Amino acid sequence: MTHAGTTVILIRHAERLDVAPGDNDPHLSSAGQSRARLLVHVLNRANISAIYTSKRVRTQETARPLADALGVSPLEGLDALQIKKDILQNHSGQTVLVVGHTNTVPEVMKLLGADSGHDIDEHEFDNMFLATVLGENIVRVTRLKYGDPS
Repeated sequence: MTHAGTTVILIRHAERLDVAPGDNDPHLSSAGQSRARLLVHVLNRANISAIYTSKRVRTQETARPLADALGVSPLEGLDALQIKKDILQNHSGQTVLVVGHTNTVPEVMKLLGADSGHDIDEHEFDNMFLATVLGENIVRVTRLKYGDPS
């Protein structure tokens, strides 16, 4: 089965508030909220058919402005393997957005067939990866930056 032409846009959640002791699920900071709103401008015309987020509030808040603008309800809480399977089974030939974390964004790319080497530093929030699935385990990844440098 081929999935040629499937575009997977992957980003890490935007800047979060400093983590308070005992809080492992912080909201976005004002800089993060601005970056999330910027996604509307950057991706509004990308024909995104699905948006995936984790269960964490910071990924949901990052996706919300774009999801609202597009009228798309994000799929929340799937693990990396479930995301890969859902994309290839239900969105082949389409464009989707994955909003994840420093560990899950590279993991999804690797599961799609990309080679490793797409690590995200803990202090980076401005990466955008365009993964084009050309076939079974054949993926071309382009790494871009968006918004203010982080």
